[in-house]
Amino acid sequence: MKEKTFYTSGEFAKMAGVTIRTIRYYDTKGILKPSHRNSSGHRLYSDIDFVKLKKILALKYLGLSLDEVMSTELSNFKKDEMVNSLKLQKNILQNKINHMKTVLNAIETAEHSIENDDNLDWNKTVDIIKILEDEKELSQQYVDSSNLNASVKLQDRFSSNEYGWYKWTFSKLNLKSECKILEIGCGNGALWSKNIGEINEGLDITLTDVCEDMIKEAQKNLINDKEKFNFQIADPNKIPFQDESFDVIIANHILFYMKDMDKVLSEIKRVLKKDGCFYCSTIDSSNMKELENLMLEFNNHIKISEEKLSNKFGLKNGKSILSNYFTDTKEYLYEDKLVVNDRDGIIEYIYSIPGNILEVLETKKKEFESYVDKNIRQNGSILITNRSVLFESKKG
Repeated sequence: MKEKTFYTSGEFAKMAGVTIRTIRYYDTKGILKPSHRNSSGHRLYSDIDFVKLKKILALKYLGLSLDEVMSTELSNFKKDEMVNSLKLQKNILQNKINHMKTVLNAIETAEHSIENDDNLDWNKTVDIIKILEDEKELSQQYVDSSNLNASVKLQDRFSSNEYGWYKWTFSKLNLKSECKILEIGCGNGALWSKNIGEINEGLDITLTDVCEDMIKEAQKNLINDKEKFNFQIADPNKIPFQDESFDVIIANHILFYMKDMDKVLSEIKRVLKKDGCFYCSTIDSSNMKELENLMLEFNNHIKISEEKLSNKFGLKNGKSILSNYFTDTKEYLYEDKLVVNDRDGIIEYIYSIPGNILEVLETKKKEFESYVDKNIRQNGSILITNRSVLFESKKG
């Protein structure tokens, strides 16, 4: 029989790529006791201990605190939990990347401003950085497809509206045969992929987005019908088409992300034909309020941007903003209640929300999931308001 191998603390730490101090700390905390001690009382670890250590390190990387790791039956950490934890870490990294992009943009803008001024104006420099930092949450959500995909999935699973947002929106569009259509900020192409059987032949449809990843996502979702669409990366601030090129332009839940909305609306008006239709949608301030309250009750430092988005371009002020560029604006109200009775269904969406939530939950994941699960069990479900508006405007 093969003799069992034991390792000293130093050997054990080196194998795992951690410090001896970490190994000793885990022993002191009771999270990983050595299998044996030699006659001098020194710790000796086995291959079985090494497997336990690798599980601990994996769980730590996936965002669990030491206390959470200690309360988790390591061998019972299920596949679904592992997948959700990996998604959490992916979103954390993506949010950090987006944050760094925003900071870099702020620095470059401030640098350019300083270089073009004869004197250093600290007030102006600080104001530039503050404005860009305040818009961090908006830029994160706009460039990242993970939140959009999770939002679509959440609505598909739990909507109580018989149509659902995308089918309801499509039913309001007056898309005549042979007309040229432009969608600005097409995201993952859900408006079209969910209504593919309703698209009339002869339509010339161009889908654009500022983000290359979004265009790739839309192409993937429409792969079986790609001949019906043109795909192009395009900046809404400088739409790369000639004047009066399109009969219909669509901007679905994206105008509130625009830093210079006047510039974007001017560009849309420019490329829209005379008597053409512009459809755009936005949210009401009550949208997702119950979800925000749920998170704030767990930790009042959590921030989500629904109210901020609706203040910029929402149900209350959208028609007034559009009246500066278009005529005959009509509004269609979409009201829905998401009846969420599955913890994992709502957790996946919450983990995708940009802002500070991932930072707050980074070491409290299991605690937060238990809190959400408890709310669902006590009430049978979590009801979430899903209230949006679609505007239809004309170019006179």
